Amino acid sequence: MNPKRTMCAILAASMLTTGVVLTQSTATASAQTTATPVSAASTENMPVSGSGNIADGNILHCFDWTFNDIKAELPNIAAAGFTSVQTSPIQGQSDPGAWYWLYQPTHLNLQANSLGGRDELASLCAEADKYGIKVIVDVVFNHLAGAHEKIDPAFTDSQYWHNSGLNSEHNNVDWTNRWQITHCDLGMPDLNSEHEVIQQKALAYANDLKSIGVDGIRWDAAKHIGLPSEGTHFWDTVAGCGLWMYGEILDGPLSFKEEDQGQVQHAASLMNEYTKYISVTDSKYGDVVTGTLTGGNVPEGYGVWSARNVSDAKLVYWAESHDTYSNKKGWTKNVDQNVIDRSYAIVASRKNTPALYLSRPFAKGENDIQGGQKGSTHYADKEVSEINKFKNANLGKADYYATSNGCAVITRQGGGAVLVKASGSGHVDVPNGGKYAKPGTYTDHVSGNTFTVTADTISGDIGNTGIAVLYEGGGTIDTSTDTSTNQNTDTGTVVPGGSVNIYFDNSSYNWSSVYCYIYTDTGENAKWPGVKMEKDSATGLYKLNADAFKNGNAMFSDGNNDAGKRYPADQQPGLPIGGKSKIFGASNSWSDTDDNKQTESDKPSETDTSTETTTDTGTSTDTGTSTDTATSTETDTATQVDVLMGDANQDGKVSLRDASLVLKAAVKKTELTGAAFAAGDVDSNGQITAADSLAIQRYDIGYPSDTIGTKVKKAV
Repeated sequence: MNPKRTMCAILAASMLTTGVVLTQSTATASAQTTATPVSAASTENMPVSGSGNIADGNILHCFDWTFNDIKAELPNIAAAGFTSVQTSPIQGQSDPGAWYWLYQPTHLNLQANSLGGRDELASLCAEADKYGIKVIVDVVFNHLAGAHEKIDPAFTDSQYWHNSGLNSEHNNVDWTNRWQITHCDLGMPDLNSEHEVIQQKALAYANDLKSIGVDGIRWDAAKHIGLPSEGTHFWDTVAGCGLWMYGEILDGPLSFKEEDQGQVQHAASLMNEYTKYISVTDSKYGDVVTGTLTGGNVPEGYGVWSARNVSDAKLVYWAESHDTYSNKKGWTKNVDQNVIDRSYAIVASRKNTPALYLSRPFAKGENDIQGGQKGSTHYADKEVSEINKFKNANLGKADYYATSNGCAVITRQGGGAVLVKASGSGHVDVPNGGKYAKPGTYTDHVSGNTFTVTADTISGDIGNTGIAVLYEGGGTIDTSTDTSTNQNTDTGTVVPGGSVNIYFDNSSYNWSSVYCYIYTDTGENAKWPGVKMEKDSATGLYKLNADAFKNGNAMFSDGNNDAGKRYPADQQPGLPIGGKSKIFGASNSWSDTDDNKQTESDKPSETDTSTETTTDTGTSTDTGTSTDTATSTETDTATQVDVLMGDANQDGKVSLRDASLVLKAAVKKTELTGAAFAAGDVDSNGQITAADSLAIQRYDIGYPSDTIGTKVKKAV
């Protein structure tokens, strides 16, 4: 709980979200697909089961509800497609009344409060099991109530408290300093989370909750509890309970400036350390999405921390939280519920990442919102519930995010689509992102309107909610001309036609271990840092088979989140495999290799550059052919024309749309020629690379450039 919550800007770096390709398209309909009707009627009023995994479904935040109220509402919650519920804390409260007293608990164990007691919570868990719904309990272990005479006497001794003299209420905390963040008071005395007694008490509480049927924990103020690398063993201790857990990390583990790459990498490394033990909130992304929709636009990017290589499977999204609504300066309390619903539709319809839906209190004033008072049941309305059912129905299917004509489009490979207008309603013709959604004629589960999906486009009338949800609800879908499943072979299935292997020459790096992380549009070979490579005794090289991800992108590390032992660097795209066996050699070289002839003498060295492609600067001085760049068509007799550098889509301005187009060209999902190529090649090295895309993104968010945004004469 952090009362000093702030709005954050849209981050262009989110375009590089692992496993997601952004598109900007105004593609017109291609009606070459035979359409077959799909009925929504068979699942209109029925819940859609999830996997039983909390991380695979969405969570209803029953903020301030009593346990008995949640229990009574379970049939409706299940029918609305939620697979988990989250309660407020049950650790006693020093004063009755306002909601925030629940976040100033008196005990470090289960104590009855305005929500109910142990028996009521146990009864809720037992009843929830009948519906396949998981129960998550909010837990506060960063601080206790301010007055020591009100708290458990066992923890009044000074050894159990931080005594830094830093207090967020006094504005004397340096939010770029992790020690201060983890040792400051948040208006209440801060518990000494380095103390083994506190750690063991937290583990005992988690195990007690588990014993009465609780399935998960949300750790309040998790950013204020340190990590093992910072000398605190709280998280590795509580992870021993075996429950699914996520931590509230508002904005990030520390404040940083986007232009300071050292700070950015430090923040990302801290987030990745948290995710070794728990999932974490991506509150920045929630602010971006809801803030953008409030302004009448749809967000360009998809995820914020996932763009910095934090696994999206370890993130939790929301359109708003109890902090953004209930605090004195909670900025979403005056945001229209329909805007929140549109925002939720975007964040809650993707693969892997669970999303939290807040049951809004009926009061708005900080002191008027009371603990134990049931909030809104709007969660059961179609525009919300059908998003949950869509997610459950498309379990495990890759997602793809696109924007077009003021509409966000989330498609699921071999499944359906969610369409969200920035504002209003009406007819849309938008791209079928990645060709993922199955062609056919769909009945929108929200409005009942008819939508036509072809291999290329999705068209129809979005109703007055601004949300359309298309998925199989009975009937059949014609797949005779469906090309959606032919766009990627990287689905985890070994493909015929010879093995593709990745080799790593460790002789010049001397890493203690070598990990290879491979990602594609449809998945990853393992969660970061990937799969540990084994040393091949015949060659002395580290080796990993990549048949299942032969068209993916590879990244290497020592597995310990050491920024100096990782390539490519943070926020840089992986190295393209391109369907061929590859070797990573000295000087960050990345080149093709013949598996059948791979011997010690074939290992690249500092002086062997005949077939190497150096990718760390976006340029190459070798005589080989780069496998991750678009090819220039420039000739000696080419015409000189005026080109606006960075304007790859030739619309007369430089924006994120250009960066997206350039990134697609760099990974061979499209081709740029003529003036478009010249404009996209912002470093003028004759190639289109991810470095060009990143440079345009940086320019768009305010970084100065000597070339981008200026007109120059170039040969086309």
